[in-house]
Amino acid sequence: MKSYRYKERRNMMIRRIAFGVGEVAVAIILGFFVIHFAFQTVTVHGESMQPSYNDQDVVLVNKLEYRIGDPKALDVVVLELENGTTAHYTVKRVIGLPGQTVQITDGDILIDGKKLDIEFEEEILSAGLAAYSIELGEDEYFVIGDNCNNSEDSRVSNIGNIKRSQFVGKVMGVVKKGR
Repeated sequence: MKSYRYKERRNMMIRRIAFGVGEVAVAIILGFFVIHFAFQTVTVHGESMQPSYNDQDVVLVNKLEYRIGDPKALDVVVLELENGTTAHYTVKRVIGLPGQTVQITDGDILIDGKKLDIEFEEEILSAGLAAYSIELGEDEYFVIGDNCNNSEDSRVSNIGNIKRSQFVGKVMGVVKKGR
C-alpha cells in the first residue's frame, strides 16, 4: 500500500514538473515570436525626425501592422536601408503612397498636385529629386524626415523611393527618451 502511494505521488510530482517546464518553454517560444514578428524597439540616430523624435530616443515598432496592412500617409515608420554591404534602420514619415505623384515646390509638398496638409517647423529649403514631379510605382513610397532641412530621405538619390519590402514597421511611440 505504501509503495503504491509513493509511486502515485512521485508520478504526480513528475507530471507537475513536466507541466511547469512545458509552460516555461511555451512562454519562451511565445516571447520569441512576439519579439521577432510583432514588436521591436529601435534607437533613433540623428536629428532628422526632430521635434517628433530625438537622437537616442528608443521607439516601439509594431512590425505586425505592416504584415497585415499597408503603410498610410503620414505614418512614422522604421525602414531598413542598405548602404553598400551593410544595412541599417532609419525612422522617417511616409508622405507619398503607391500610384501618387510627389513634388516639392516653394517649400510645399504636393501630392497629386494638391498641397499636403502638414506643417514642419521650417520651410523645406531643398526639394532634391522632388523638385520635379515623381510618379511612384505600385510598390513605391516617398518618405521624408520631420526635420526636413536636416534629413537624408527620398529626396536624395542614394535613398530615393522606398520599396514596400524595406518597411520594418510602424512607430508606436517613445519607450525611452534619449538626450
